[in-house]
Amino acid sequence: MLPAQVLAFGGRFHVTAGLLAERELCPAARSEVADLGEGKSLGEIGLWADTVRGDPAWERAVPWHYINFPDLPPGAGLDQARAAIDAFHHIPEGDVLTAIAHFTATLADRSRPHEERSEALRFVVHFVVDVHQPVHVSRAADGGGTETEVRIGDDVRSLHGFWDTSVFNRRGVKPEQFAEELEASFEAVPAARAHDPPAEWAAESLALRPTVYSFAPAEGPAILDDAYRRMAQRIAEERLVLAAARLAATLNGALCGATTR
Repeated sequence: MLPAQVLAFGGRFHVTAGLLAERELCPAARSEVADLGEGKSLGEIGLWADTVRGDPAWERAVPWHYINFPDLPPGAGLDQARAAIDAFHHIPEGDVLTAIAHFTATLADRSRPHEERSEALRFVVHFVVDVHQPVHVSRAADGGGTETEVRIGDDVRSLHGFWDTSVFNRRGVKPEQFAEELEASFEAVPAARAHDPPAEWAAESLALRPTVYSFAPAEGPAILDDAYRRMAQRIAEERLVLAAARLAATLNGALCGATTR
């Protein structure tokens, strides 16, 4: 049982995705995850990268949680987002896409030291989920929504905080129950989509940006009405289910050489 405070700050997204992904791990991946993760579940492993963000020893990892990307032209869709992601010049410090590529390769390389591969597992499990949260493919001008205030009733928080936490509106529901509620949607993810490359995951999040910022401008915090919140919860649940399917496929590919879920 994870304490309630751990499930704040985006924890529910990571824990639930991990619980779903575990169901699809091939035997070799399940065994290696147990070994490299020191017996922890994927949900627990997925929280580690956020817990070390304030540690000076891991300051270099902060840019790996997101990728700053300019807005697409008005009316642009997923095809334009794909092209823009493919043409993107990554910063030397790295970003979520370069981190996923690096740590997935490290995880798959059994010649690397155990501790390196253990660390790589913790980052992969976290970053695969991060890139599916739309504001982690971020608008640099407002720090990925961290500097845009929104109001939900009497509650004022950042847009990023809303999409990380409040969007699910699942207070009191344990991640295990949430995972059960999403199981049918998870099982329905086509194998081809589970095996899309990380650039596609980022392109999908980028294409959602106009929807994420579709609330009415306001002086002071923008109001997120019921229609916006219902839309956001639907999108967030779809993204969570895809993240879980792709996490399982990524781990199976790295640890079993699997080509199917």
